[in-house]
Amino acid sequence: MMFVITVTGKDRPGIISSLTEILYRSGGNLEDASMTILEGEFAMIFLAELKSQSAYQKFYEGLQRLAKKMGLMIQTKEIKRQLNRGEKHRLGTVPWVISVLGKDRAGIVFRVSRLLADHGLNITDLNSKIMGRGKQTTYALVLEVDIPRQPDLISQLKRKFQVIEKTLGLKISFNPIEPSQF
Repeated sequence: MMFVITVTGKDRPGIISSLTEILYRSGGNLEDASMTILEGEFAMIFLAELKSQSAYQKFYEGLQRLAKKMGLMIQTKEIKRQLNRGEKHRLGTVPWVISVLGKDRAGIVFRVSRLLADHGLNITDLNSKIMGRGKQTTYALVLEVDIPRQPDLISQLKRKFQVIEKTLGLKISFNPIEPSQF
């Protein structure tokens, strides 16, 4: 049985160790996870595999106790379809990293994501941060995007990103993620 779990609440030390202890003691396995702190708020989403309904019940009860103890909001949802490792990226594509830096202003994520959506490109990961304070504030957006192996598409995207750069006063760069040897 596979579940997706979302956890939010005020950040504090020990949230991840508590969550993973409950999963471990329930006989479950952590499959995939992403966590961040958003202006002092903890946010995590993860996939967990549990071998049986009784294991899930033990896990769920532990999560409910933890939510009450730490003031967290925890939701679980069973995934009814078969998941495949590596399913994040579409066949025939290469993952690229797109980095956007500039002064914070409304519409940056919208303009960049709309350009990608208009080309049928899938965003597989997104992180954004506001760094610094006052006049020293910089906005940073990093996206991972699946891009088909079409050389003319890359040149089209570069031209369109240049328009966004000029319009919003940003610096946009993008590069393929090269597979590494482990």
